[in-house]
Formats: sequence, structure tokens, C-alpha cells
Amino acid sequence: MKTLLRTVSAFALLAAAPLQAQTFTMDQVQYWIGTGPDSSVLVIDFQDGTDDASYAWGWLHDSGTGEDMVNAIAAADPNLSVEITSGFLNSITYGSHAGIGGSPNYWSTWDGPNVAGMVSNLGLATELGNGQWFGCSYTDFNPALAPTEPVAAYDPYGFTADDVAFWVGAGTDTTILVVDFQDGSGASSFAWGYLHSGAVTAETMLNDIAAADPQFAVVTTGGFLGDVTYGDFAGIGGSPNYWSTWSATNLGDWATNLGIGTELANGDFFGCSYTDFNPAVRPGTPVAALNTTGIAESAAPQVHVWPLPATDVLNVSTAMHGQQPMALYTITGSRVFQGRMNGMASTIDVSTLAPGLYVLQVGSAKRTVMVQ
Repeated sequence: MKTLLRTVSAFALLAAAPLQAQTFTMDQVQYWIGTGPDSSVLVIDFQDGTDDASYAWGWLHDSGTGEDMVNAIAAADPNLSVEITSGFLNSITYGSHAGIGGSPNYWSTWDGPNVAGMVSNLGLATELGNGQWFGCSYTDFNPALAPTEPVAAYDPYGFTADDVAFWVGAGTDTTILVVDFQDGSGASSFAWGYLHSGAVTAETMLNDIAAADPQFAVVTTGGFLGDVTYGDFAGIGGSPNYWSTWSATNLGDWATNLGIGTELANGDFFGCSYTDFNPAVRPGTPVAALNTTGIAESAAPQVHVWPLPATDVLNVSTAMHGQQPMALYTITGSRVFQGRMNGMASTIDVSTLAPGLYVLQVGSAKRTVMVQ
């Protein structure tokens, strides 16, 4: 480590680590990287005064150092960037958080059996064993600050456009809406897809999806999101919590925004999370909201299609044997393609079709697909 770190005695660093009540455990890590019999946790605390300054990732391995873990996680997570020079941890950025070496502080490193038990160590060369936690904390060393309780980093690929089952709208741009009722069940977060061309507001998206999905309802007043219901789930403004709104480009880089007046761009995620703001809680990994309108999708036999959205060719596969009739329809029921499955796999040329939603029928099975 550089001289700056050596000027702080080990005793002073140990004394600077405040006693913490351990609440975040290894079981709460959501994003695991690597393979191997041993488990370690990386905690990165930007110490920037925000509610979500500290994050945790998991690393599976059979041996390795702190530097090995940091590099492996940065390689897997597109939201995390690290700069390491000659074994010295210089800078880290993650989403909207940044800790740049010397501007104004530096990164200290820590390890222990959990967050509460972390003590300063000799840097990234620290060997990691099974169950060991490794921490990085951005600090002015007056005194050095140990990492604080983290929140779980999310897998940025935990939900993508390919996972959306219910698309609304038309156009060449895509946005994913995530609504999390935060009811504590771990199964209260849902996602829809929205097609549009050019910038539109999140309020427009919410109202368009509510108009298309009979199970989904929103109340917006004066540009403020008041109430949201979806099936048996409800988040009523002020009873007891309120809706926070978030923007992201994937599930791993949520940041609060200025509300439902936020303009949406191609590839955006927009999140609504029901929270007491103590602190505000990011939307969790969703499941796909199901299309319960007149475009029914058969559960069996299952039809697989890829890629979604399709641009040139739509690949189709099914477990059905023999020659099966295959057709593609617009949402209004106009047939734009008719053919037969060639065995259990086939393709459809969609390069000349207008962007939007279509209904694919193979035999008696139906499902919605998107062309972009």
C-alpha cells in the first residue's frame, strides 16, 4: 500500500472502527459471482452521506485475494468500475456513486467475519478464506471509517426486455416499468414493457399501461403519483407510505429521479417503490406482469421465441412434433404471415414488419411477441 496508508497506525485504524449492530448477513446477498466451494462478501462504502452509499456483492471461489475478488466482480457487473495500480486501490465508481483517489479522499481496506467485525488490513493482497468479508471504504483517514451496513447490489441482468410478458404501446423505443409494493413478501415487484417513439413522460407510460391492463390502476394528481394497485396489491399514498420513483439503465443502477414527469429514453428502466422514505428503498427484482387481456397465451404446449424484441428474424421452437400450422397476427387480428413449422424449430422473417406487438400462433398455442 502507499505511504499514505502506512502513516496511519494499525492501532488507530482499529480504534476508528465503530461498533455496529450486524443486520446484513451473507444470506441477504443477491448478486453472486464466480464458482467454487468458498463464499466471501465484498462491501464497498462510498461514505457519501446518501441512504445507499454502501453495497454488497458475493464471490464464490476456492482461493484468492481481495484484489482477485474486486476485479472479478467489476468484470461481471457493468455498473462497477475499479482502478487498481500496482496493488493499490485508487478509484471506484458504481452507478451514481464515485470515490476517486485523492479527490478528495482515499480507499481504505478492511476484512472480518461480517460487517460489524471488520478491522483494517494490509490492502488488496489480503488472502480470503471461506466466510470472510472484505471491505473498501472511501475516507479521509481522520479517522479512517470502516464500511457501514450495506444494501444488496442487484444483478443487472436479473430482468431484461427479454423477460417482459406484457408489452403496451407502439414505436421503436423500449422502456421497462417496475412497480414494487414492498410488502415484505419478496414477491411484490412486477414489470411491464412500454413501446414508444421519442421522449415521453413516465406519467404517460403509467396511464397507458393502466389503460391496457385491467388489473393495474394508478392515480396521478398534479404530476404526483398517489395510489397504485395491481390485482391484490395496493400502495395507497399516505396509508401508510408513499411512492418513490427511480431511473436506471438496468436493475443494478437505480437512482432516485424527479418523479413521474421524468422523460423516458430508449432502454430506460423506470421504477416505482412504495416506501416510508426512512430510507427510500429501491425497487426489487421483478417478475413479469402477465397479459390477461384478450391476447391469451397458451400454457401448453409451450412455444419459445427469440430474440425479443426481434428485428430481422424471429426464431421459433416448440415441443410439438410433426408439421404444425404457424401464423403471425397484428394486435387487431390481421394476418401478416402464414406457414408451417419445419419440425420442432423454424424462423419467420420480420424485417419488413412495422414495429409493435404481434400474436404468434403455433398449432393451438399462442403468445405475444415484439418486433422492433
